[in-house]
Amino acid sequence: MAFLHISLASSLILSIQGFVLFPSSTYPLSPVSLLYPTHPFYNTRIIPQAPFLLQPATQPSFSTLTPGLKFSPTRPASANLTTNEALPLASTRLAARNLDLCFFLANDIFTSHVPCNPNWGDGTLDGVKQYINELTYEANRMVGENNLRFSWKGPYERHDPAAKNPSNPTQDVLSVAGYGCDAVVFLVFNKFSSDCKTQTSGHEFGGVSYGGMCEQKDGLGYTVVVDQGFLKDAWTGPQILAHHLLLMLTSDLPDQSKTCPAKESLLYPQLYPGKQRIDQCVVDKLNRSKVSLRDCMQN
Repeated sequence: MAFLHISLASSLILSIQGFVLFPSSTYPLSPVSLLYPTHPFYNTRIIPQAPFLLQPATQPSFSTLTPGLKFSPTRPASANLTTNEALPLASTRLAARNLDLCFFLANDIFTSHVPCNPNWGDGTLDGVKQYINELTYEANRMVGENNLRFSWKGPYERHDPAAKNPSNPTQDVLSVAGYGCDAVVFLVFNKFSSDCKTQTSGHEFGGVSYGGMCEQKDGLGYTVVVDQGFLKDAWTGPQILAHHLLLMLTSDLPDQSKTCPAKESLLYPQLYPGKQRIDQCVVDKLNRSKVSLRDCMQN
């Protein structure tokens, strides 16, 4: 697939740096060695690869999309990328919290919508880092920067990079259990044509999450997110990520339903890209949850 390389406008870089914390100078902690084997700093694996056979005992939380949707690899040029809508403030207790996300990738990123974006598709690790940064930034905006600040680490290589979906997420989660991850995110992608124009029906499955924040030592505290690409002018990845992070932030609640009843809610079980937001139900759950008081979220 041919990759384009266009330099990002400085204003975009500044806006992202103002809201999302970039990794430290030791970044990345582990290489994406199979994705970029020619990079001089990414020729060996650092993450332990011994097999782990533990299976999560907790119940998963799934999200779905409307069957039959057609997704595009690019966003329409006329799309409005900004919004001035104020999101509800969950609580002052949450406002001081940083949410540290550790991202895992596999080979399906090569045939995804990522190479079709000139900001991401230059064939380098820096392009992938820019993609993750924008994904994290957009998800943070949906949850509300007044509620939490997202930062991220990685990207790390899945132990099964050739598999369509993570075959044993617990193995990878345990491998980064000491890396300061509040949540682990596995990114999965739709397969698009190399023409970067043809639509695909994609997955009806939006994502799944197991457990809550700070549970990586138990093989939990992770989500598998399918970045479907674009549905008209809506980028699906950030909304699916935001939905599952909210589920993990409220995983301790004894509520009969982990989701919210209004279709306009970001915690509604079926996802409507570009049409859902934080509502009072989400705010109430965040205020009642004690997940943000866990040790790993005290920074």
